[in-house]
Amino acid sequence: MAAGCGGHDDDSGASSAKAKLPDGPIVIGMAVARSGFAAAYDLGPSRGAELAVADINARGGVLGHRLELKYGDTKSDRALGTTVGIDLLSRGAKAMFVTCDFDLGSPAAIAATGKKIVAVSPCAGSSQFDVPTLGPLAYSMGTKSAAGATNVARFAYDKGYRKAYLWRDPSITHTKETCAAFESTFGAQPQAEVVGSDTIQQKDTSFAGQIARLRASGADVLELCSYNPGAGTALRQLRAAGVDIPVVSNMSMDGDYWLKGVPDLKNFYYDAFASLYGDDPRADVNDFFARYKAKFGERAVTSYALTGYATVQVIAKAIETAQTTSGPALAKAIDGLGSYETIAGPTGYGAKQHIVTERPSTILSVEGGRTSVVATYAGGRKIKEG
Repeated sequence: MAAGCGGHDDDSGASSAKAKLPDGPIVIGMAVARSGFAAAYDLGPSRGAELAVADINARGGVLGHRLELKYGDTKSDRALGTTVGIDLLSRGAKAMFVTCDFDLGSPAAIAATGKKIVAVSPCAGSSQFDVPTLGPLAYSMGTKSAAGATNVARFAYDKGYRKAYLWRDPSITHTKETCAAFESTFGAQPQAEVVGSDTIQQKDTSFAGQIARLRASGADVLELCSYNPGAGTALRQLRAAGVDIPVVSNMSMDGDYWLKGVPDLKNFYYDAFASLYGDDPRADVNDFFARYKAKFGERAVTSYALTGYATVQVIAKAIETAQTTSGPALAKAIDGLGSYETIAGPTGYGAKQHIVTERPSTILSVEGGRTSVVATYAGGRKIKEG
């Protein structure tokens, strides 16, 4: 992690010393999964970035320079992240857009920040995608895992559930932090308790033991700290076993691309950046997803497309402010944006905090295979019904 060390003072102090903007377009390297399991999570943000680039270029670009996206496929393989990142840097990338996960996105981020290039994940939720781990040039547009899980825990409590059981998937940092925050928040509520937990794995083919222990626990809600495809397999077996207990989960379960594998799923809830089904409380969000469908001929896979657009908004604003693509200067500009309004909502960073901590969570319900908004939570409290 030594590549991420250092501060903002390398070359951002005197404007006369700033690196000039490159001739021609400003290249943003897209070190994302275009194949493998993570492609479902990276597709929407990548397309959101493409929409943002088109909008910005239609207005004349950034300081007269067009933005250009250049892609590399990490194939959902952590080991390829560094290779792809280095390749994109050799192809002229002046900022790096990396996968929506700390474990998969950090190798490319480290490759970029080691060359003093800003790297941004559009939706990594792990607290490790932040300054202490990755240094002052790495950012996440994602909501911190613990913040989303806190909102889901309070939603579950407000629904009247009092005995929670946890299914923990330890395969990535995001799911581990999600379960820890849910457990802490839910267990702290009056008359509420976490009555048990089990470990589940992405490669598990049978969940009979976990289902039996859940059934015997007396729990009235299950917190599923996992992601697809493993989470969908676990849910399918849970419902096939006749266990209709309400299940709450996290934004890794956003989208309906996986619902055919769990026919007529009901009593399932999760948090997301927004609803992509046209019923989000924000008109501009509904308009964004309508534009997305018109452009790409299909609905967005997840609401992560919003943060892909927002990532490019922030990078463009930082370049405009700093008048350079120098990483330390861009980081200083991003840290100074304050509560900057993006398509994903107000987004703010500081010199020591490079992940979003206070963005509201849209809570969605799946009933009979149909998804709809049920509430909005922020800071562990309901701020809007429906």
